Amino acid sequence: MPDTTVVLTIFDKVLNVLGLIREGKIKRDDKIDNSLHALYTALSETKVYVTSLNLGKKRNRNTEYNLARLWHDASVPLRKIDRELADICFLKGSYWLEPEAWTEARVQENQIALENVFIKTRELLVGK
Repeated sequence: MPDTTVVLTIFDKVLNVLGLIREGKIKRDDKIDNSLHALYTALSETKVYVTSLNLGKKRNRNTEYNLARLWHDASVPLRKIDRELADICFLKGSYWLEPEAWTEARVQENQIALENVFIKTRELLVGK
């Protein structure tokens, strides 16, 4: 079962993107907003699912396949903002296709965790 640490480190990359947007080095437009919305959706759906697992609910492969799709979908528009972040999202999707194939070391090595990303993405989406 994924633990909360799996849900924590795309953070550094998102902070870089948020900083670039705030500094005006990346112009915020519909494409950026759509990218961030896709990322926010993947983050929030993942957080809901992982929380349910931590509360004792059983794994649901259909939910995990849906999470994989959300992460892969988020990775596509993010390519135009930050290729490394897009790659991390793609790996996060791959994780949800086969979570049992990922060791904690592999998760950490690929930086596919998320709690702080959730917070920073929300702040950007609501314009804080």
